[in-house]
Amino acid sequence: MDGDSLNQEDKPASELSAPPLLLCLFLDGLGVAPATEFNAVTAAKLPNLFKYVRDYPVTLLSGKTKDASRRYWSLGCGRDDDDPNFLEADTCLSELIAAAGKRQLKIVASEQLLGFSLFFNNYREQPFGGEDIVCFRTPAPEEILRPLSREIYRALDKAIHNQTAPVIFASLPLAHESSARGDFKETVNSLQQIDKLLPKIINPVINAGGLVIITSAFGNAERTRDLAADWEDREPTANPVPFLLIGYEYQGKTIGLADPLDGDLSVLAPAGTLADFAPTVLHLLGIDKPDSMTGESLI
Repeated sequence: MDGDSLNQEDKPASELSAPPLLLCLFLDGLGVAPATEFNAVTAAKLPNLFKYVRDYPVTLLSGKTKDASRRYWSLGCGRDDDDPNFLEADTCLSELIAAAGKRQLKIVASEQLLGFSLFFNNYREQPFGGEDIVCFRTPAPEEILRPLSREIYRALDKAIHNQTAPVIFASLPLAHESSARGDFKETVNSLQQIDKLLPKIINPVINAGGLVIITSAFGNAERTRDLAADWEDREPTANPVPFLLIGYEYQGKTIGLADPLDGDLSVLAPAGTLADFAPTVLHLLGIDKPDSMTGESLI
């Protein structure tokens, strides 16, 4: 993709127009690493995801720990995941969205509920004003995962078409759930199932003038086996995760870096960290970033 560099650093967030809808879609378990025989991400056929990678701004976000709770906190609070003041940030993304008078909806599976509520919200147990959470039960290990994706998709589709909230955070964690079961084939199938859902989720948002961010709190599916120990690796990884910004106004642009060759994200060096997610969302929503957030907007 030969695109223009995307740079709006000369404009304060308060001077930008917020999109009518911002969907932040978390594909937990989708980490980035070179291809190996145990990398389910590179083994899966993901034509839709790679088309978005080619057509829209993309980079990688790095983290410093494997701790999922810390990584959710970093995403929500704009501070590094190894920050010594873990759970003690001055504010968080959800609080700032609420203070700006914007409604927000979180659609999650029960396994990710604490991550997207308690840790994402700086260890606040109660939702902020205007924050609603829809939670679906994560299937037990002996149950199939496919119904979970249908439930999350239906909830997302309903929220998008009903304009339930201008900001939606949604987790579609099939890649993590299947790789956490140690099932490589199921992990590949789950990734391909997610890929088929992406246009159904994304097209209604961008057709309405909205924006979609695709990212992940942590990887898992890209390393399903520990080669050194020669056993199944079911735990989150510390590998970088993708960050894609999808919307008509950003088509053909970049975040100032070379595009990944043939959609291979593993050739990219991370241009940001997990802590940059919250400042970027604030920037897109026209909300100024507080000084307490050490991350910076990627835009």
